[in-house]
Amino acid sequence: MKFKDLFKTYKAEKITAIAFLIIIFGMLAGLFFTEHNVMDDFLTDYRTTILPGSPIIQRVAGAIDSLEKTIDNDTYKREKYIDLYGRVQDLMGKKVIVDIGYGELYKTKYGQITYAVPKQDVSEELEGIYQLKKELDGQDIPLLYIQAPFKLPADEQQLPSNVKDHSNENADRFLKGLDAAGVDYLDLRKNYWSKGMSQNQLFFNTDHHWTIDGAFSSYTEIADLLNRNYSFHIDKKYTDLNNFNREVFEKYYIGSMGRRVGESYGGIDDFTLITPGFDTEYTVYERDYGGEKIFEGTFQEAVLTNSYLAEGTPPETNRYAVYHGDNAELVFVNHNVRRGKILIIKDSFGLPIYSFLSTGVHEVRALDVRLYKDSVYEYAKKYQPDVMIILYNGDCFGDSMFHFNAK
Repeated sequence: MKFKDLFKTYKAEKITAIAFLIIIFGMLAGLFFTEHNVMDDFLTDYRTTILPGSPIIQRVAGAIDSLEKTIDNDTYKREKYIDLYGRVQDLMGKKVIVDIGYGELYKTKYGQITYAVPKQDVSEELEGIYQLKKELDGQDIPLLYIQAPFKLPADEQQLPSNVKDHSNENADRFLKGLDAAGVDYLDLRKNYWSKGMSQNQLFFNTDHHWTIDGAFSSYTEIADLLNRNYSFHIDKKYTDLNNFNREVFEKYYIGSMGRRVGESYGGIDDFTLITPGFDTEYTVYERDYGGEKIFEGTFQEAVLTNSYLAEGTPPETNRYAVYHGDNAELVFVNHNVRRGKILIIKDSFGLPIYSFLSTGVHEVRALDVRLYKDSVYEYAKKYQPDVMIILYNGDCFGDSMFHFNAK
């Protein structure tokens, strides 16, 4: 059969295929005419996921994954496509959206976007803590585990009736294991939900993180415990919100989950920035992969990463990261306070916490074991902090967050 006859026979299919190719190549061309720097984004993702000296196969696989992620994130008019999809889902009254990253995203009865945490075996995580405590006991370094909340409370069903979130159940079993081994811990969850703030004030609608107001309230609870039980002397002026500046940016932030469902479906969050209203003087060291950056000045100049709040940046910008994060090692030296040394092992919930803690002690060091590949044991032995804190939220289990020895 001649091509002309084939085209007539499969005309609809051919037109569809041609249209599809035009769209694909148009989007590919548009990729290089956006505000994104595709190569920079690719290199940033690659360097944060693949360590120098990794085997060649791992580097090639990592490069492919980073390229795929970059093309996905930088797709021409990506936000418009997502927003159109979210708008359609909203018009249909959908409370569940299928998502390639999370499996499913849900809109709660408070209009917040979230996901459900699966049930996890926490035995490996407990073993990691037990080994760490044994090492620290040999150095007379106290260990404090802090359980930050996940977005969904234990005593209220906010998801569809057939969906179960296991974050609190996982955390309960983990803390029970700490109790049995005599590991000190602070469970922030119960008090967190009874602070007099609404669900929408405690967590961003479009992101899985606690709000800055919520984080500050937990910081004061942590500081009080350090004073009571760990011989710290954090002055009350450093925990009194009246001594801080609180600035609200309205309709300013679309978090990680909001970016996956679109503005029409998830909305836009307000963002609150809390900064000291008293004099501060810092040196901050940011270390990654053998490199170091040094920042000096006030809290606003050295601790904050102000580019996340820069004028003209879109609401999809990760405002939460203004409190300095996603680094293997951070060192905050407060020149206005003469005593107190804290080493904190943290997930992303720790960003505002260690920033606020740094106002009341001389030095705070923060490690992220997803990026820091050397031994936490050896780091603590060399540093000799007054306390080591591990601060994780209720979705930290079932990952590599409790591997504290060298990778």
